[in-house]
Amino acid sequence: MGVGWHWLEVGSYIAVTSFLVLTAVVTISFHHVPSLSKWLPESCVLIILGLAIGQFLKLLDALPIDPIANAEQMVTNDSTNCTAEPAEKYPFLAFTPRLFFYVLLPPVILESSYTLYDSDFASNIGTIMLYAVVGTVINTFAIGPALYALYHMGAMGDGVLLVNHNSTYTLTILDALIFSALISAVDPVAVLAIFNETHIDRILYFLVFGESLFNDAVTVGIYHTLLEFAEAAEPVGAGKVCLALLNLVAIGVVGLLIGIVFGLVAALLTKTTKHVRVFEPLLILGIAYLAYMSAELFAFSGIISIIGCGLVQSHYAMRNVSRKSKTTVKYFVKMSSAISEAIIFLFLGLAFFMERHVLHTGFIAWTLVLCLVCRFISVLLLTDLVNSRRVRRISFFEQFIMAYGGLRGAVCFSLSHMLLPDVVKPRELFLTTTLAVIIFTVFVQGITLKPLMNLLNIKRADDSKDRPLIVDISENVATLMLAGMEQVIGITGHFSVFSKLLQWDEKYLKKIFLISEYEPDVLRAFKRHARQLPRIQVDVLQPGAGLGEESVQQGRQIKTMLHNFRPMSFMRHSVDDDTCELEKLDEPAVCFRRQSQIFNARQIHGAWRRQTTRENMLNLDEA
Repeated sequence: MGVGWHWLEVGSYIAVTSFLVLTAVVTISFHHVPSLSKWLPESCVLIILGLAIGQFLKLLDALPIDPIANAEQMVTNDSTNCTAEPAEKYPFLAFTPRLFFYVLLPPVILESSYTLYDSDFASNIGTIMLYAVVGTVINTFAIGPALYALYHMGAMGDGVLLVNHNSTYTLTILDALIFSALISAVDPVAVLAIFNETHIDRILYFLVFGESLFNDAVTVGIYHTLLEFAEAAEPVGAGKVCLALLNLVAIGVVGLLIGIVFGLVAALLTKTTKHVRVFEPLLILGIAYLAYMSAELFAFSGIISIIGCGLVQSHYAMRNVSRKSKTTVKYFVKMSSAISEAIIFLFLGLAFFMERHVLHTGFIAWTLVLCLVCRFISVLLLTDLVNSRRVRRISFFEQFIMAYGGLRGAVCFSLSHMLLPDVVKPRELFLTTTLAVIIFTVFVQGITLKPLMNLLNIKRADDSKDRPLIVDISENVATLMLAGMEQVIGITGHFSVFSKLLQWDEKYLKKIFLISEYEPDVLRAFKRHARQLPRIQVDVLQPGAGLGEESVQQGRQIKTMLHNFRPMSFMRHSVDDDTCELEKLDEPAVCFRRQSQIFNARQIHGAWRRQTTRENMLNLDEA
């Protein structure tokens, strides 16, 4: 077989791989320029890269004009046809809602659901759901009617909307509501990309990010309900509205139940993988994706389903698998999530060249104004409502950041992309306006978010590695004390309900879904803290701190002691078993860490063993 040119067979695979590698190279290069990364978010750089790629491919005449039509046509085309159109040669350039919702979005949501397994998220779940459900409804049914009224009042200029470049259209209230539903989607991808870079306070982070996750499920449900009304082309009565509300509740509740069931199945299966550890990551990741797709199969919320599955897996399945499998799942999900986010923002840049656009400055300007105004009003009203019942109140400046941080992204773009011209006639206008809103929120709000946080003196997240172990223990003790106080005074509050759930979990569920060798929470908390030296030891023993000969000699003595003394309690509960490798034993900081781990591991193991004798408070004090 001679040497030849086989682009038709392998060209698409080479192009996709090159696309991903280029994305990684640009992202790495961006983080190697501190002066740029300090004020420009990574998502903005990726959108700019997408614009550059789109302009380059436009010069080559290789961009598909209608991605949906070309993607459908690709199924029936013969791959060996040498007369294929440019769009058929580059199918990977077609951004479709199916690609977004079934391939790119699940890794992002799964990685986010693992980060939501946190006490701060659990303690704020009521506030988060209030923002996500009630806030979304307020925005949807405020923006739509306001746009409709402004259009018919003549506030948008000439009062004429273009369906395409040749025909005009009169805006209806149903079309305005459909557009307000999709534009109210606060995108978790954009929020995650911006808020991770700002290191915002944990509670504020969970409030905004948790809202954006559940907001999408509510938005998608309202969006599909309104589309069904538009496709039916019949008057909407009170009965249909009630059925639609019940359907929205069922979409969320059943989706959550599906995710929980799949999460419990993953826990049961991982109990049997002790001798076949290599399949543990496959089980966890595969079952999570099955939870998402199973919910979508029956038209329930795949987003809520994979969130529920991820939370259950974090609580049960992750404790059954080995440390290496847990690390594999963690970094694979982080890698796939980062790749998906990058591809999403790149496609947003490409969309400026891949779509037909209808520009109406009045409609775009009023949409931007209403999105900001309605979000600020909903956040301020709902926060005033929840602050009366919260122990940790949300300050006015934090409310401002929450409202200002409501970024739009690929979710609303994909929903606008799903619109059919036969059902929603101003599809191209809505798509262009959505892109304009995305660019404004990501570039203007995303770039100014960091300076605003500094100006308003917003609290930043504490580094959990620097927190002493007593802080974690104190938080748990405080929760138990508050639960006891609620029971004493005869009320059923958040803390007493949470305490009952924990007792039920310890008494029944953990015996079913966890292996017998699982580690108690107190031991897991210790391992997390024992990976780091106390701050004072790190400051003294930093490399290059001018250690004298005496310190070096002391390090060598510690090396000899540790090499000969490895108690069984430490061997069983080793934190970093390879911390003091032979080539690292001359580093005093590393050896002091091992000494600290040995000493503390023995203490915490002894305290845990004595805990079974009902001396809980005394043992915690000794530990």
